[in-house]
Amino acid sequence: MKRFLKYSITSGVGLILVLIIISAKNIYGQSNVKDVMHILTDAFFAVGVVIFGYGLLVVATNGGTFDIMTYGITRFFSLFKRDVNKVKYRTFADYRIAKKDRKYSFLYLVIVGGIFIVLSCIFLACYYQN
Repeated sequence: MKRFLKYSITSGVGLILVLIIISAKNIYGQSNVKDVMHILTDAFFAVGVVIFGYGLLVVATNGGTFDIMTYGITRFFSLFKRDVNKVKYRTFADYRIAKKDRKYSFLYLVIVGGIFIVLSCIFLACYYQN
């Protein structure tokens, strides 16, 4: 059930973004099928790339790509606390050990983004047939 919820929320947000894009491009005022397919291709591709790209960023985060930057920002803001010597992680090695087991799921983002991109390709094929 939890897995279905992730997929449905991500798909719902994607469809809302698609509706916003096609409304902004005035799809309802188009009378030519080719123009409608062009707008649908653009909307689904843009949303698919954003969702897919976010999934790839989560993959990079799971690999530890942004750990040093996150640790540096955390240490910077800890300088403004009252007790500067009371920090949660003294060294980067301590931070890295504490965050080693925290992994985020990403497969649902990649799959939903891929589906939006495939739908965009289908609309592109329809565009070229007209």
